[in-house]
Amino acid sequence: MLLRAAWVLPHAGARPLRDGAILVDGGRIAAVGPAAEIPPPDGGEGIDLGAAVLIPGLVNAHQHGRGISQLLMGYPDSALEPWIAGRRRHGPPDIYAVTRLAAEAMLANGVTATLHANYTYGSGDYEAELRAEISAYRDAGLRATVCIGLQDRGGLVYPDSDPADFVARLPDPARALVTRPAPPPYMADWNSSVALMDRLQAEYAEDPCITIAWGPAGPQWLSDDLWRNLARDAAGRNAGVHFHLLESPAQAAAARTLYPEGTLARLRTLGVFDARTSCAHGVNMSGQDMAIAAEEELTVVLNPGSNMRLFNGPPPVATLRAAGVPLAVGTDNCALSDDEDYLRELRLAALLGRSGGEEAPAREAAALMGMATTGGARALFLPEDHGGIAPGAPADITAFRTDGFGAGQGMAADRLAEILLARGTGADCALTMVAGTIRYLARPGDRQRLAEWQDTAMAGITARADAAPAEALVQLQTALRAHYADTRGQ
Repeated sequence: MLLRAAWVLPHAGARPLRDGAILVDGGRIAAVGPAAEIPPPDGGEGIDLGAAVLIPGLVNAHQHGRGISQLLMGYPDSALEPWIAGRRRHGPPDIYAVTRLAAEAMLANGVTATLHANYTYGSGDYEAELRAEISAYRDAGLRATVCIGLQDRGGLVYPDSDPADFVARLPDPARALVTRPAPPPYMADWNSSVALMDRLQAEYAEDPCITIAWGPAGPQWLSDDLWRNLARDAAGRNAGVHFHLLESPAQAAAARTLYPEGTLARLRTLGVFDARTSCAHGVNMSGQDMAIAAEEELTVVLNPGSNMRLFNGPPPVATLRAAGVPLAVGTDNCALSDDEDYLRELRLAALLGRSGGEEAPAREAAALMGMATTGGARALFLPEDHGGIAPGAPADITAFRTDGFGAGQGMAADRLAEILLARGTGADCALTMVAGTIRYLARPGDRQRLAEWQDTAMAGITARADAAPAEALVQLQTALRAHYADTRGQ
């Protein structure tokens, strides 16, 4: 297949090619250059995208497959801990449908690869949940790193405080809600988790679009013993490890008690960085944490919209960059625009990063494109040939129409990336190709498919509503707000 467009931007910081073309063969890029120098393949297909720019596929480096907006499900933005408790409002949805909707939405916004972080719907069959999610990504054609979740403590309140005391102070309806029998959030124990990893890695070993990784929930949710076991296993099988890190003020307060030597200092002692690692959020990282992240090449995935919406404050983008920490960007399925518009989320990260002082527009654009492509690929534990358009690289390619954001043919090449990142949106996505197959093309049929999955996913949510009594849930959320205000001295 030959793709032609007014512009080709081969990689972050590159000078765009005018009237460029990309030849794709066997799921990889065979050639890239001026269209006049790359003839159409014999018997192959050619697509002329006109006033568009072809770029490396965008990478959403942290999300959970939640295709349905929480606002549409009936619970508003709130502080992270009571917001998490709000999930009790609903039982398990049609897991395949909500994940498929998330995947289709990402493809429609130019995302070619994603990391599905630890997540559980509490169905009691975590393996079945994971398999439904993997099937959704495969059927949609989205490249995905899927993480196996782990957690052995802190299910109700963080382990720096006494959960029994918290439960004893709850009103009766809320106490009944949190003490009723429930299945473990992930697999029942470490050995069963390892067995699941063995099964899934063997099953998808030859699948070029599915990577299986470990997804420990976060430092405060795992005991030191579980971290040690995880670190040894991940290093031994060369599996990636992706976790949440210091997302909220309450988590930061807990970490100060649990890890007086520093959160990442403790994880380093436990051997976590012997494996390939990435983490999400990092809003409350200390200077010491940032230094360790840079030394250990821990990729921090920024989720600025989610951080702002859930009252956690902005991620310290400028400080992280200055410290040399590798960065990527994710939507967390809770992005600024309450959708999967990746370019808007990337733009928010850029604006928050400007607090560190003025930077040349071209340099800022190159840094952002790097976060969205090679940085994201690193966070997903993908091979080093991902994230650019070059002969031999995987054909993960996105096209955005430049006339949609006012970039005409006469625009200077050195301003293309700057203008795309400042003005482009997901609505400008013209094509998304993953491993050489077109998975989204801006045409009515593809938009209709997205709408159909929205309807299917919403039907599954509605059918399972009211899993938790409303009065008990409100009481629990109120108690959590008061509890964490107390732990922070508010």
